[in-house]
Amino acid sequence: MSERLGRIAATLGVSEERLAPLSTYDDEQLRRFGELIDEALGAEDRAFDAGLEEALRFVPRLLRGAAKGLLFPGGGRG
Repeated sequence: MSERLGRIAATLGVSEERLAPLSTYDDEQLRRFGELIDEALGAEDRAFDAGLEEALRFVPRLLRGAAKGLLFPGGGRG
């Protein structure tokens, strides 16, 4: 399998074998597919962050930091 396909598999958290049908695509197609995946994941993160901020606006401002800490103890969204 190609190195690019390996990076896509790692990004998606799946084995390269699961993406074996994509091995017929050339490097440029896989590059673009990888870019689209990155864009989609970025959009998902931005939407989640916006939703979190929107939900937290109902929490009094002084408690928002503590509320985020309780929801996401590692600092991430899980």
